[in-house]
Amino acid sequence: MSRLISEPKESIRSMGELLAVARAMEKESADRYADLAGRMRAVDRPELAEVFDRLVDEELGHVDMVTSWSLQIHHRMPEALPADALPQDVFDEESIGFVSPELVDAYRSLAIAVRNEERAFAFWSYVAAHGVSPEIREAAERMAREELEHAKTLRRERRKAFFKDRHPQPAIQEPYDLSRMEMEVCTRLEEYADMKENTEMKGNKNTYRDLALEARKLSLDLASDPLRTSVPVGSPPPRSLDALCEWLADYYIDAGERLLSQAARDRAQALATIAVKRLAIVRDLLTR
Repeated sequence: MSRLISEPKESIRSMGELLAVARAMEKESADRYADLAGRMRAVDRPELAEVFDRLVDEELGHVDMVTSWSLQIHHRMPEALPADALPQDVFDEESIGFVSPELVDAYRSLAIAVRNEERAFAFWSYVAAHGVSPEIREAAERMAREELEHAKTLRRERRKAFFKDRHPQPAIQEPYDLSRMEMEVCTRLEEYADMKENTEMKGNKNTYRDLALEARKLSLDLASDPLRTSVPVGSPPPRSLDALCEWLADYYIDAGERLLSQAARDRAQALATIAVKRLAIVRDLLTR
């Protein structure tokens, strides 16, 4: 999960400030997705253009939501912020504007969008953690959840683009042992927690322990009631902690679309939400 290059210099001190920042960020995100939709049309990828068009509509819907929120609380529109007042290091087009549209593929565009949503999630998570009042913390958590859902949508589309742009391989169907993988995540997290015992980063120890306990519970749940899905076998799951967490997040998102029953899809989507949030926390901890 992408992390902010630097932490926000100052905490948001009021709901008025939070709503102004939220509206400006959602508007900027909509503008960037609109640009990506145009780029996808320029390279004759209308199906991807439609994905970004939907995200534009969602972001503009969030702009309206934040505006209504402000009118309800303060009876006025959120304050318009100058560009230099927006949070830094959240949005980054990674020089895509300097690349010829014919050379920009769907996977790269979606990967950039995923990282932007992940940084927005990281920003609001930081605000929630440092909020000066319960009202601000609750509002920031709400914004973080919205960004997390966008990241899930984009990761799913990125996965589709990855496989679509590659030559098809024979699809050998074989289930993965998800319970064993979750237990491996648990073991790795406990190892990191043990390492933090003798460092200056002892505050991270409990976070690793909490995540390990969550992974252990998921492992036991999947062992007693497996998620009955199979996908084409490609490369084996990765070994590093962050890569394994990302693999599981993508797998659960994919399973949330492939499974036949609505109950199974709902379960996979719930697992995907847990896995995506876990990935955000793990990558933040590993880069400290």
